[in-house]
Amino acid sequence: MELVAIIIALVTLFILIGTGYAARKYGILNGDRVHLISHVLVNVALPALSISSLQVPETATTMGIVDVMLLVAVAYYLAAFVVGILFCRLVPSTAEEKGVFQFMLVFPNTMFMGIPVALAVLGPSSLFYVILFNVPFYFLVFTLGVWLLARGRPGKIDLKVLLSPGLVAAIVGLVFFLLHYTIPAPVEYGLDLVGSATTPLAMLVVGAMLATLPLERLAGDWRVYLVTALRLLVLPVAAFLVLSPFIADKLLLGVAVLLIAMPVAANSVLLSEEYKVDATLASQGVFISTLLCLATIPLLELLLF
Repeated sequence: MELVAIIIALVTLFILIGTGYAARKYGILNGDRVHLISHVLVNVALPALSISSLQVPETATTMGIVDVMLLVAVAYYLAAFVVGILFCRLVPSTAEEKGVFQFMLVFPNTMFMGIPVALAVLGPSSLFYVILFNVPFYFLVFTLGVWLLARGRPGKIDLKVLLSPGLVAAIVGLVFFLLHYTIPAPVEYGLDLVGSATTPLAMLVVGAMLATLPLERLAGDWRVYLVTALRLLVLPVAAFLVLSPFIADKLLLGVAVLLIAMPVAANSVLLSEEYKVDATLASQGVFISTLLCLATIPLLELLLF
């Protein structure tokens, strides 16, 4: 039953990608409209999701979990950043491609896919852990992530690109999280509604980007598959081997490893499009890694859980 739930979650994403692909092929989504949707997602929907997702309830039984999960998440991002640096030194790529490859290695799809897959594999009690793991994500994606992509553009990096609505929202959400401030219910509900548009629209953008490629380029090149192998297998297995001797909480360990095993974050396409870098390469990474995780996630579940 778990396997069926995982497949349903993944197939749903592919239906959305296929819808975006068809919309671009039939002229419903042209380049300007795709860029507009990406712009709205990056500057409106994602910031709303950043704030609402960091509304983590404080209870006596869960606060002890917070420090450990945050430490695990930060350690992962640091390790993945180092892996990205080594990858780009060993694999031939342009300056623009280096940023996209590093982004794909550092940032997994921990929210859009992480929640449904974690619920399917580990049950409803995993949701709190998933949200905690995503706390550093929303801050880092609008700082480290934007920097990785923007530095590949011609000329010097304009530090103003970091001063985005996404970064402001991440800081606001993090401050609310640290202060245990609860947003009034109507405001939080509104943010949830706006943020909920992120997943379907992001997948439409991915599909629309892929529609611009000849069929033979949809599959990407060998570098995309190498990133995918690192993203889906090497990083999660390494995380399991490193963390399992130190973490007694099996649910916490399971959530951390499962989230690290997620495919490339859809944000890679949105931010690549927003900052005028190689959004096509990012779309290939999202497509290939999401397709192959149909096999790797059940395999990891069988071997590790």
